[in-house]
Amino acid sequence: MGDLSWVMSSGFLGLRFYDLPNFFLCVLFVIIGSRRFNIEPAVQVVLLLHCLLPFFLNEFLFPTEYLGDQFRYWRQFNAIRAGELPLIEALVAGGNVEQAAALFAMIPLPMALSPISLGFFNTLIWVVLFFWLHQKGVFTKFSMWFFLLYPSMALYTGLSLRDTFILVFMVMAVQFAREGRWLPMLAVFAPLYAIKFQNFLILAPVLVIYLLFGIRHHGVTLFRGVLTALAGLAALIILSPAVLPVVNYFRAALYAEDGGDRDELNLIDGPTEFVVEGLTSGVYFLLKPFPWEASNALQIVQSAENLVIFGLLVLLVRAAWRRVPKKLVFWMLFIGFSLSVYGLVVFNYGTSARYRYPFLVIFILFTCADCYVQSLFKRILPDRWYERSRVNTASHSVN
Repeated sequence: MGDLSWVMSSGFLGLRFYDLPNFFLCVLFVIIGSRRFNIEPAVQVVLLLHCLLPFFLNEFLFPTEYLGDQFRYWRQFNAIRAGELPLIEALVAGGNVEQAAALFAMIPLPMALSPISLGFFNTLIWVVLFFWLHQKGVFTKFSMWFFLLYPSMALYTGLSLRDTFILVFMVMAVQFAREGRWLPMLAVFAPLYAIKFQNFLILAPVLVIYLLFGIRHHGVTLFRGVLTALAGLAALIILSPAVLPVVNYFRAALYAEDGGDRDELNLIDGPTEFVVEGLTSGVYFLLKPFPWEASNALQIVQSAENLVIFGLLVLLVRAAWRRVPKKLVFWMLFIGFSLSVYGLVVFNYGTSARYRYPFLVIFILFTCADCYVQSLFKRILPDRWYERSRVNTASHSVN
């Protein structure tokens, strides 16, 4: 691979000039896909605006070094494209950076001359996911506009990081589980395990239970949901002697990785504290940073977004409960479990936003789809839309 460091000194416009081919190919794909799937004009405009996002993130909103992992994916991508690192070797024997870079290398965009470039690759992946969900009949009116306008997702799908792959594999696994398709679900679990094993370990057992116990058809009663939550708390107490050292290890490791001093971290001490942390960590993980914890402009924006998202979640739960409460109970257990696990070990505010957004996307997408929530503000949906949603869902439930 040739030395590409000269690109970083080519100036604001120069950096963006080299990515015009990637940008125009993303635009072309949006236009073709919109015509193929009959996407309404307003949605097409938002999709096209997403294609512009990579121009206005790195070296504009913040320096590329702020998320320095982008350089690692960029360098390994170019090593693969230049033939210095064999694609198969990167996929099979590489670390998660090499494996994610190999996935980037298989995307049909021409080049990545700067760390900004892979943001266009991620944008293309995100657009493909949008069309796939649209074709599957997953979107309701509310969930589609949330998907299009959710700021954290727009941010991380416009950067040169692996997070978009993680989102795509997680969403696909859930949808295949909803359709009862074991083999495709297991197939997407393989790359998810390779590039983000933590998310695999959270999602895989949940979806296996979802399929084995027929939850995709019948949901979970409130009584069973409460029993499940109580069983989880009992498991925390019983398993705490074995689990606590592992949890504390990851807490300390991530705390140090985010720049903290391990000696300053208060580790969880005993089953009672473990249960308390387990109950509160998920809520805090969802909301942090609180407004009084924000120390810069970006954290203030994150805090405001968190409060808006929390309000939307409350309205969504209310609307879903009025429609199909048994399906809602399952997704509530899913989001509570997912956020609590990460809440126990993640401290950094930026890292929290990066890690929680795929779980929030999944919760909102599939709660809306399973509970037929088109709007948060209409108690009763039009019968015609409701029946069409049921037909769409049934048509994609292939055993």
